[in-house]
Amino acid sequence: MLAVPPVDFVLHNSAFLVAHFHNVIIGGVVFGALAGINHWFPKAFGFTLDERFGHASFWCWLIGFYLAFMPLYALGLMGMTRRLGHIPDPSWRPLLLVAEAGAIVIFCGILCQVAQLYVSIRTREQRRDLTGDPWNGRTLEWSTSSPPPAYNFAVLPRVETIDAFWQMKRTGRAPAAPAYEAIEMPRNSPAGFITAFFATIMGFSLIWYIWWLAILNFLAAVIVVLIAGWSIEREEEISAAEVAQMER
Repeated sequence: MLAVPPVDFVLHNSAFLVAHFHNVIIGGVVFGALAGINHWFPKAFGFTLDERFGHASFWCWLIGFYLAFMPLYALGLMGMTRRLGHIPDPSWRPLLLVAEAGAIVIFCGILCQVAQLYVSIRTREQRRDLTGDPWNGRTLEWSTSSPPPAYNFAVLPRVETIDAFWQMKRTGRAPAAPAYEAIEMPRNSPAGFITAFFATIMGFSLIWYIWWLAILNFLAAVIVVLIAGWSIEREEEISAAEVAQMER
């Protein structure tokens, strides 16, 4: 199909491409990430998010998503190219106004997310997840406290089915027998974060051919990795008594 000039134009240099790209990235990646954040937020931070602003954000994102990008498919087929400095065809204006309205609705969804986070943090004491299982989940992460301890599971759970925690709930079995032992854990280290910071600066430097900055950040990242790699105090032990106390 790409050998046909009109098809090649539509798929590579028109607003159709813009619509397709954003439909894939937002629909396939951003929506999944937002769903994951709302689903696992209480497990990570110990309190749930405000559902009112969450629902408002969802509807704004969903409606705005289609309003903003579906008109661009039609505009691409009508001959509108990407990165225009002006609008040469007045017949495109109605669809462009619909797309603009969609972008505004998406922006309202982002504002709702900011408000959701703000309100949730302000009222976190009323939103504490004391059960570790706010969604009546099926998988094993919901059998731990929220947020989970550093070692995740005090005793490795016995897994016999796909949804082990759901099966435990159905049969009335506890997720794990309370026979605690000492657990050896890696020590917390900022090395990964620092290395990623230097690597990010190095990447931008390479894109813009800023060689001195790229070399400097590369060396800094290597030094951090070497320092972390030569460290011999990488682990610590949590005693059985400490594990039992945390589990209680």
